[in-house]
Amino acid sequence: MDQYQEVILKLKSKGVLFDRGMSITEIDETEKLYDIFFPVELKRLYSVGLPISKSFCNWRDTHKGNVQRIKDMLNMPIQGLISDLKTNDFWCDDWGEKPIDIRDAQSILLENYNKAPQMIPIYAHRYMPFILNETDIPVFSIMQSDIIYYGVDLISYLEIEFGFRKYSELVQANFKHVDFWSDLL
Repeated sequence: MDQYQEVILKLKSKGVLFDRGMSITEIDETEKLYDIFFPVELKRLYSVGLPISKSFCNWRDTHKGNVQRIKDMLNMPIQGLISDLKTNDFWCDDWGEKPIDIRDAQSILLENYNKAPQMIPIYAHRYMPFILNETDIPVFSIMQSDIIYYGVDLISYLEIEFGFRKYSELVQANFKHVDFWSDLL
């Protein structure tokens, strides 16, 4: 039994519902529909079993309302950052001095965001960045500009989220740096 089958069994024991795994064709079609790429680890998990419980993305469900919900989740990280830029004085020092004009500040934010790895929603406000051919990519919790690591990789994240490991076991040094996102921690 591989690590993805094991974590699925653990999650099922906590009541998480799973549908059958996605085929390569389904994964490709889903990536095209949403104009995304799944990280390697998510592809592996989804090929074994697709979590469909509340707060997970049911990537197989192509009903209009579900597609819109997932698109909203894909846009949530940048929308939250823009909101905090406008209302909570959010700024990253790496971008230089914050412009006085909020439109200029938003342009700089968007310029940096557009160079960043795309965040793919996993569960609620937990996201994994897509980085080509990389594994052991950290999972982030993103609520506007309140951003923290929530797993060293997908498996550790799922074990923490569903109570098989403690969040306090995470050690900062174990996390891969992810351009833009790690800089906002």
